[in-house]
Amino acid sequence: MKKNILISMSLLMVIGITACGNANVNVSDNNIEIPEITAEPITDRDDADSDYEDPLPAIEDDGLDAPDVVTDEEALDAVISFMSSTQPEVISNDDYTEYFIVESSTPEQIVVLYRSYTASQTRFYIDRATGETKVTELVPGIIDEETETGEEFNIKNYIGDGDIAAAPAYSDDSLMNYIWYTASIITDKDGNSRPEWEVRFAEDAIEYGYDEDDKFVLDHSDKICSIDQFSEHGFIVQAETANGVQYTYRTAEDDETILEYYGTWDESKYADNYSGSASLFR
Repeated sequence: MKKNILISMSLLMVIGITACGNANVNVSDNNIEIPEITAEPITDRDDADSDYEDPLPAIEDDGLDAPDVVTDEEALDAVISFMSSTQPEVISNDDYTEYFIVESSTPEQIVVLYRSYTASQTRFYIDRATGETKVTELVPGIIDEETETGEEFNIKNYIGDGDIAAAPAYSDDSLMNYIWYTASIITDKDGNSRPEWEVRFAEDAIEYGYDEDDKFVLDHSDKICSIDQFSEHGFIVQAETANGVQYTYRTAEDDETILEYYGTWDESKYADNYSGSASLFR
């Protein structure tokens, strides 16, 4: 008896629920038929509503947040650090006409400008990703067009708390990429005065020659026995002639464009073996 009452109550509850849901339910012979419920397919937003806007649009990544990318502030500070290590007199000069600025900045490159009190302009073109840096110079009235100096280094070596973060990887490019001339002067066959020798530094030799029809003509060369680089642009080059004469070129303390000549390898004897006419300039 209790079982029949429970079944009847269950049937009444099902009928009541389906009636409230406005569904068609057939009850016959104690069998309940519940219609199949189908869901509407979800359509793509682009097809359903052309005015729809993504509430979180994608942000284009310009790469400037990558950990190894040089920032504008780092570039500016590093150039100042570089100049203070190579030309300390620049940083110690309080002339208000001197300044450093970030002249331009793109996701790929930063250009830092240094303007000296003489109005010369030195620009540092910095690859933001690698740190590789090239230098140009413009001197109004002397070098009227921006010209590459041939100097290259990695600015990341100078990023830090005002100090060089890592010892710079010196190279002899600033020695070998220039044409040097002896201070001694001669008169050529046409009556023109010119340096006695045009000098070029090769990988293992110092080449002495002259210019003829805009071509370098080699006269003789001396063997390079050692090159010691004691600063970014400071060199001590020891060489030996074919006759066994040993001599040294050393970058002048106050002028990196001069290589002083000493007719010895012994530093203690430099004073007695200096030759101004045999020294080189560029």
